[in-house]
Amino acid sequence: MKTESLREVKNNLSHVIDELAATGPVIITRNGKASAVLLPVEGDTDLELIVLSSNKRFWSIFDRAAKIRKWTSLEEIS
Repeated sequence: MKTESLREVKNNLSHVIDELAATGPVIITRNGKASAVLLPVEGDTDLELIVLSSNKRFWSIFDRAAKIRKWTSLEEIS
């Protein structure tokens, strides 16, 4: 994993994308704070999983379903 400033990524976007397979995810910072992530996409990359994993609405629906169905929480498993 690599960290780059927004300015560096904007100036070298093609190069950053070309190197994603080798470097892995690139965290993009703005004013020193993480702002976005570039991820390499390969043939087996599950894009829907990536999108859902960061979707607050999805996790709210998931949590409601877990409570209704009384699923075991991750805290209870650990």
